[in-house]
Amino acid sequence: MGISEGERTLNRYIRSTFQALVEAIIPPHLKYKDYLGTAQVAGAQKLHVYEYVIWILDHSIALPVKEQLNLVNGAMSKPTAELLDLGAAHLVQTGQILYPLNVTVFPNGGPFSALSKVDRLRAITLIERLDINLENLSIPYKNNPELVRIMMDVLNELPLFGHYSEWTAYGTTRLFSPEFRRVEHFPLGWFQTGYPGPSFGYRDFRGFLATFKHKKVDD
Repeated sequence: MGISEGERTLNRYIRSTFQALVEAIIPPHLKYKDYLGTAQVAGAQKLHVYEYVIWILDHSIALPVKEQLNLVNGAMSKPTAELLDLGAAHLVQTGQILYPLNVTVFPNGGPFSALSKVDRLRAITLIERLDINLENLSIPYKNNPELVRIMMDVLNELPLFGHYSEWTAYGTTRLFSPEFRRVEHFPLGWFQTGYPGPSFGYRDFRGFLATFKHKKVDD
């Protein structure tokens, strides 16, 4: 059975929203390289970390928790994208944005995707402070301030986990179930931080080598 046009539109909307999110959390930047100049360092959006965030939101919540949240037949990525849009819309409507809207960068997204990177972070802060109408939110966030605050923490953390873990190295297997993922190359986030990778036994100082003179004992 194929995907309907409505589902494609929804998927593009969700993807654009989380592309905008991870770009704001870990943007590309210039890094001093050598006397020749600087080098461009890839941000989370270029490394497809938004796919990691969406995957975690949709696949990492246990069924009992989904039942508690009335999400048995749904996924968390859609209501979370709508939550970000509500915060962005409030930021715009109250005249708090610092830079003009731009709908061309992530054209399939909503208000959050149209904000500048700085204003996206300010929208997240606004939501975290609960400066929004919780009644207008979708399930499971509707009138659930604790979950809203928890999710804002999660959205600040997940891009970091995806970007600086081995996830980016899973390549073509990155969206498989964990047991079927395979590392295909050295993680780019590890290159950026200078992390050499795991070691199964770093050498440790265990004291100085002691020498003893053997005394000859007469019978």
